[in-house]
Amino acid sequence: MIRKLLVFFLLLGGIFAGRAAAADLDTVPAPLVAPRTDFTTYLGTGWYIRGDIGYSRPQGPSGTYNGAPFDHLSVVGSAVLGGGVGYKISNWFRADVTADYTFAGNVQASYVVPNCCLATDKTGLGGWALLANGYVDLGTWSGITPYVGAGAGYAFTEVSKIVNEEFVQTATGSFVPLTDPATGLPVFNAFPAHTTGQFAWALMAGAALDVAPSVKLDFGYRYLNIADARFATDTLGIAPRLKSLGAHQFRVGLRYMFDE
Repeated sequence: MIRKLLVFFLLLGGIFAGRAAAADLDTVPAPLVAPRTDFTTYLGTGWYIRGDIGYSRPQGPSGTYNGAPFDHLSVVGSAVLGGGVGYKISNWFRADVTADYTFAGNVQASYVVPNCCLATDKTGLGGWALLANGYVDLGTWSGITPYVGAGAGYAFTEVSKIVNEEFVQTATGSFVPLTDPATGLPVFNAFPAHTTGQFAWALMAGAALDVAPSVKLDFGYRYLNIADARFATDTLGIAPRLKSLGAHQFRVGLRYMFDE
């Protein structure tokens, strides 16, 4: 009797073992999930890059020589080119860091040199502006998002090589070019380029248009203000100075959003 029971339990165990093995064979293993390798994995959400081109029109600079104001000053506008990296904090707020280069625009200035003459300088004025900016996006309507913003940073203003000419006053009070006694030709002096670093700030307004997935076309205005700039020192050890350098900048750019 005991032998029959042992045989019965062995047969029963074999049946259950077979069914368990079949069940294991029918089980489909869970698929392996490949790790994400897109930009969002490395950068997080909200990041964007931008590039801008535009026109910079100088506004309101004044000049002095040895503390006395220039008799005449004109500054011509020029192109501006820039780019930056930013982060969209929310649907309302974003921030970026930008670097912009303003190409040299022509500058002409005239001023009185004490106990000497009337001098004229011809040069160019441009330079770099590095700014940290914050913006408020004012909602989106039909793919258009208006915004306002402000920025602060540092500017490197470049005054190009200067061509200087001197004029002497005649007995009648008029000014005539100083000439070389040997040749009778006007005398021109050359002074080297000079770069000045100063605090800068900006105010911005504009609108961004959705033109493709993750791509926005940005139409913007920026007022950029730089404290001052200096020319190279002349033969008397005096450097003409430009003050209250402002510029109205009209810009068009593209923004690429990594997570939209």
